[in-house]
Amino acid sequence: MKLSFGTTVNNQPNYFIEKIWKGLLEGPGHLEESYLNYQGRYLDKFDAFWDGDTFSEFLEPKLHTIRRDPEHLWKAGMDIQLVINQGQPDEFQFAPTIRCQSVQRIQIDYSLLINPDGPAVFIDYELLDKETLVRLAINDGFATVADFFYYFNEEFTGNLVHWSTLSYG
Repeated sequence: MKLSFGTTVNNQPNYFIEKIWKGLLEGPGHLEESYLNYQGRYLDKFDAFWDGDTFSEFLEPKLHTIRRDPEHLWKAGMDIQLVINQGQPDEFQFAPTIRCQSVQRIQIDYSLLINPDGPAVFIDYELLDKETLVRLAINDGFATVADFFYYFNEEFTGNLVHWSTLSYG
């Protein structure tokens, strides 16, 4: 199944493609040759420049994504095609097809009944502590928890789709 990513959040570059590339390269699976092929095609297609040294130093890898999934379509073992511009003439798969390792339920509660200081986040119905929340935000591609909540700015229920062996809880 396709997972589509944008390249900006709030009109700023999000570097999700590069963060996903970094996570795939650091993870298991010997994807270096395949990665270089996809990266080269991406750079050519979108006339982009890439300085790999800078990339490694300032980006944390993106290891999963959060999606609404009311029909519970995402399942462990499914193939994932990582794309940008889904359904457009310039749709592009920017990484090799990978496998969904696991799916966890995520909820964001803005009622302030559970946490009077701000939103509460649950994974598989367990409340996250502050340290785990920081890890979740960074592993999902956000620089800070504030950036995470700026994007997820309302009540939310969905799935956390993992393509690495990482799991919370």
